[in-house]
Amino acid sequence: MLRLLGKPNVDIVGKNSWGLHYFRRCFSNRSMSSKCTAGIIIIGDEITKGKVADTNSHYVAQKLYSLGVDVRKISVIPDEVDVIAEEVALFSKKFTHVVTAGGIGPTHDDITYQAIAHGLQERLILLPDLVALIKSHFKITVPDYDPLNPSTFPWDVETTSFDPALKMALVPASSRLHHANGVSVFPMVQVNNVYIMPGIPQYLKRCCRHLEILARNPDYAFLTNEIYVQTDEVRLAPILNAAVKQFGAHVSFGSYPVIGHSYYRTKLTMESTNQARLDAAYQYLSSELPADSIVSYDPMAIERAAEAIQDIIGGKGAHHHELQVPVSNAYQTIEECLSRYQPSEVCVSFNGGKDCSALLHLIHAAWTKRNKGSTTDGLRLRALYIRGQDPFPEMEQFIEDTRQRYDLELWTVPGPVRSGLKMALNEHPEIKAILMGTRRSDPHSANLQAFQMTDDGWPSVMRVSPILDWSYQQVWLFLRQLNLPYCNLYDKGASGGWMRDGRQGIGGAGGGGGGRTR
Repeated sequence: MLRLLGKPNVDIVGKNSWGLHYFRRCFSNRSMSSKCTAGIIIIGDEITKGKVADTNSHYVAQKLYSLGVDVRKISVIPDEVDVIAEEVALFSKKFTHVVTAGGIGPTHDDITYQAIAHGLQERLILLPDLVALIKSHFKITVPDYDPLNPSTFPWDVETTSFDPALKMALVPASSRLHHANGVSVFPMVQVNNVYIMPGIPQYLKRCCRHLEILARNPDYAFLTNEIYVQTDEVRLAPILNAAVKQFGAHVSFGSYPVIGHSYYRTKLTMESTNQARLDAAYQYLSSELPADSIVSYDPMAIERAAEAIQDIIGGKGAHHHELQVPVSNAYQTIEECLSRYQPSEVCVSFNGGKDCSALLHLIHAAWTKRNKGSTTDGLRLRALYIRGQDPFPEMEQFIEDTRQRYDLELWTVPGPVRSGLKMALNEHPEIKAILMGTRRSDPHSANLQAFQMTDDGWPSVMRVSPILDWSYQQVWLFLRQLNLPYCNLYDKGASGGWMRDGRQGIGGAGGGGGGRTR
């Protein structure tokens, strides 16, 4: 592994724009082979008590890794000032970059800014740029505030006397604000080498885009490759051991088995900083593994959805020929729907079945393409799940996994379908169109149109059915060729009838596919 050269941890005395002294920790004489490290601190009682699952550390680690930064430690700690202060102070000295997530909101338990000021031995300040943003966003006034000469406060100041919105502008004195339209709707505060981010995953992801400029290591890149196989680790071990013996000095290997995956059983990974050595290791493993065990699998299928769908529509790749017409027609219907209605007026009906899984991916591709580079508030795609009576646990888990994969705003209401739809539309009256995975082979759907209002006696909404003319075979071809996830009940031999409550869809006759799983 490469070593950090030069003298680390050099303290440079400076002044911020308001004349306040601070210490900035940096690395001097970084060479072309220098290595940047990082520590991630996840803050929140809700995490340590198991009330909320942490996804932020995974996202931040991936981001930093892609920027050539080696994440050395991830810490999960509660909302306690002394604990946060101690951890931040330690991480700040030990790593090139530190990312914290959580605890910067307006409530009593949002104490991260204060704790970091304590740990880095700084006072607090109402940061002028941040105050201006908060005043504009929350429409508040700040009497007796002078942005040219802002007051400072001790780190343990009683914050209940502050306006709750203004409390979010009370940050360590040497703070620097990063904020730009189109990059993040949530400002990010930096104190020395500490990047302070919100705990809400959607905001954190937008904040992480700042790291592409602030934390990228242009002189160091992690090069990786993967091989996916339908073989268990016991049979792979001798081959992998031989690879490690031959290439292990310059290439790191990993083996990761999975249970119940629809495409592979084990993922083999290779990592190096030298492309030639990485390629040699990859060629060696590819030649030593049984040819029939290697699986062609794209782990980034969802992230590359827009590009892949455009390739199919454009006729690129001979293996996509059978899908070109059905995908083109479905995508055109989705585009028409998104043109007729505002993003806030559309949702997709999703119940975990194969048809709506294929449809969701198409909608995700169109949604992503339309919103790429948008400076709007980043409205997420809405999905409606009408839960039937006694659903299978596997289906429920798949729906939750899908919510996370596609970053859906998922609305779950109890069935049956008609009352569930009524409840959903009462709660979200702005919805005017629901995209559904209905096909003509579904009961009562032979005469359904791509755009058709619900029948009399049903809550009034436009049903949009983009894959209406797809066959059973085309649905599976689409899912399998694009390596898309689907509920593992299908791999266990289940068919369209594994929803336990009836088979009626949204909208009455001709509304199949909305309330059942297919």
